[in-house]
Amino acid sequence: AARADFSQDKFTPDKALNDKPGEFWAIAPQFGQRHVAVFEAEMAFGEAGGTKLTITLDQAYNKQQPHNLGRFRLSASTATRPVPLEGIPAAIAAAANTPADSRTPAQAKELADFYRGIDPELARLSKAIAEHEAKRPKLPEDRKAQAVREIAQPRTTHLLQRGDFLSPGDAVLPGVPAVLPPLVYAKEQATRLDLARWLVDPSHPLTARVAVNRDWQQLFGRGIVLTSDDFGKQGDPPSHPELLDWLARRLVDKSWSRKTLLRTILASAAYQQSSAPRPDLATIDPENVLVARQARRRVEAELIRDLALAASGQLVERIGGPSVRPPQPAEYARLTYANSARWVESAGADRYRRGVYTFFQRTSPYPMLMTFDSPDSNECTARRQVSNTPLQALTLWNDPALFEAAQALGRRTVEEVSNGDEPADSARPRAEHLFRLGLGRVPSQSELDDLLALYQTQRQLALQNEIAARQSIGPDAPASAVEAAELAAWIAVGRAILNLDEFIHRE
Repeated sequence: AARADFSQDKFTPDKALNDKPGEFWAIAPQFGQRHVAVFEAEMAFGEAGGTKLTITLDQAYNKQQPHNLGRFRLSASTATRPVPLEGIPAAIAAAANTPADSRTPAQAKELADFYRGIDPELARLSKAIAEHEAKRPKLPEDRKAQAVREIAQPRTTHLLQRGDFLSPGDAVLPGVPAVLPPLVYAKEQATRLDLARWLVDPSHPLTARVAVNRDWQQLFGRGIVLTSDDFGKQGDPPSHPELLDWLARRLVDKSWSRKTLLRTILASAAYQQSSAPRPDLATIDPENVLVARQARRRVEAELIRDLALAASGQLVERIGGPSVRPPQPAEYARLTYANSARWVESAGADRYRRGVYTFFQRTSPYPMLMTFDSPDSNECTARRQVSNTPLQALTLWNDPALFEAAQALGRRTVEEVSNGDEPADSARPRAEHLFRLGLGRVPSQSELDDLLALYQTQRQLALQNEIAARQSIGPDAPASAVEAAELAAWIAVGRAILNLDEFIHRE
């Protein structure tokens, strides 16, 4: 194998490896410049004690083309195959020898491009980026995304007299409130792209603070500014203005990374406090404005089913894709206008996607979401109302999706904790395992006693009524009546765990 950094047309370096006088390596028209060629042996050779290597270099002088070699070096290498082509092209060498302040833009670009090609760290990072890009979720080919494009001639917008679109008033141009930084734009009037850049400009006083306040509200139950939907004159002032300013500045400095912001807050002593009530604060700070303790909060409606699926081992963590239709009560569709909600339940892995992917139909939203205070899709909601109703407990106990999760949780418990010689041998470790899957902590002795008592009661009932036990298990019931009773009992215990107040609350 033979390679060179430059070769004249039809006179490549491999032509220098034969005995034909008319064939050779040539570099016209780049005479007088530095060039490099590598000739790789067909097979490795040499002895451990040393080998004498003789290289013969023939130069054919020609009066019409007197271009023999002037100065040259020869070297041998034990590099692994393929042998790298050492050296740099003459143009790159010339650019590198030119002082940085004297290089032309073309030289600077050539030098930068050449360095990118040989930098091992850049090669490593580029490979990591390529591997990461290869994992990007692929959208179905039959789906299209909407695109926004500015029209060539912007529409004229008018004030509407008394709000009547049939009575246009004076024409108005795009603009922002005078109390905020000015809107910078290059054309005759601002575009939506200009507005987007204005919103995320580091000097904008609102965007980062509003974003930080929303995350703080989600983590602590109330925002640093209580009125997260109103940062104006009629809104509440921030309880900790310097903290809000610092977090907002950090969000901007960290390239608007919400993950970095959340890590910062979650690692703080303020977040990691206990949510247990403090009698000494009952009169001083009943609303916990001073953040002297953590707030006990129920998770959002979209997460409740996710918790049950995660505990049962059914949760599908795939990111992206179209909406899905998880199980819901069959009677719900008949309550809609003219039976218009045709809810075809998703099958396979789509049945266990995260709640954020649940199909939202405005006229008949997913009932579990509505029960746990999810807002409808008619308007933006900056602050959700949190209620505590008996209907929520009934949903946790009877909803088809949660009942499926309880069945899977019972099966997971039985499969992951082996049975002993007697059912009693495995009861305690299975109860501990199920408790930790559902609540993420080790049960106390009294809690464990309650679980074991519930298990014994349910197992006796299942043994006495085999038909009901098999119905609670589903189509994949064990053949043995004893095994069916065992599984049915743990499914019942799993339902109890999923129905606990602690299961849907963050302490």
